[in-house]
This record gives sequence, C-alpha cells and structure tokens, in this order.
Amino acid sequence: MIRITGGIFKGRNLKVVPDPRTRYTSSMVRQAIFNMVDVKGKGFLELFCGSCIVTAEALSRGAESASVVDISRKAISVCRENLESLGVLEKVTIYKSDAVRFVKSRGKAFDIIFMDPPYGLGLVEEVLKAMRPDILKKGGIVIVEKFKKEGIFVPEFLEVLEERNYGDSGVVILRKV
Repeated sequence: MIRITGGIFKGRNLKVVPDPRTRYTSSMVRQAIFNMVDVKGKGFLELFCGSCIVTAEALSRGAESASVVDISRKAISVCRENLESLGVLEKVTIYKSDAVRFVKSRGKAFDIIFMDPPYGLGLVEEVLKAMRPDILKKGGIVIVEKFKKEGIFVPEFLEVLEERNYGDSGVVILRKV
C-alpha cells in the first residue's frame, strides 16, 4: 500500500502494482512537487502512471481533471481500482499506451504533465524529444522525475524552472515558453 500525503484524500491508502519493476515516487518527492506546483483547477497528465499515486495526489489537491498513461495492463488495472476507491474515476481518462507514442499523437493540451519513467532506459529523453508543443497549454508545466545522475534533453519550447535532488531521484520542472 502507498499513502496519499495531502489534500482531501490525505492519509488514504492505494494499492500498488504487483510487479517488482514498478518504482514509486516517494512521499517526500510527491510533497516537494506539490509544494512547487499548484494543480488547483488544472488538467493533469501522468505518463508511466503505475498505481496512479501522483494523479491521486493531484486530484486530492484540487486538479480539475486528469489523464493517465501506462503500457502495462497490470498498472492500468490497479490504477482504475485506486481511482474508483477514491470516487474520482469520472474525472480521469485512462490510456493503455506507450508514452512516446501518446505524446506524439495527442492533440489535447494539458496544464501539467508529470512523468516518472523507469530509470536508466533513456525514456525521459525519448518522451521529451517526441513531445509536441501543442500537448501543453501556454505556460504549461512538465515535471520530470528521473535518476539524479541522468541528463535531460530540453526541447526548444520548454525552459528549465527548477532542479532538485532527493536521494537518488532528481526532479526537473520545465515550463512552456
């Protein structure tokens, strides 16, 4: 089980994906992210969603709607179950898809995109290189959680706002220019 750290669902437990390859955004990192980025009334996209803990945190803290993407059937199933348990499934669109393919093809614009791909596979760079500018609204934010020693490719339409490290994790916040 993993616990929501803030907002209206603070303290609620969510199920985890029964796959040892799934790595979760720690509660410390989640709290730090939501202290830096205001999600109230925003449209939120989570790539590599796993159990949807970050989306649950965003909705708990006032995000208006969310979309989640994962290629794993197990992850999508657990995510759906977790969102149902919170009573927010109607606010979320779930996509079983490859994240790179998703950001290349999606025309809908989001206010905030969060991604936390498996470390060390080059997926951060792949997704950022594939990302179309119209996936973000003007002034939109991309939050990247990555291995702290991993570099980051920044597309021309984004600028780095902040970078912080938490243990082995690094968080980079980018804004659409």
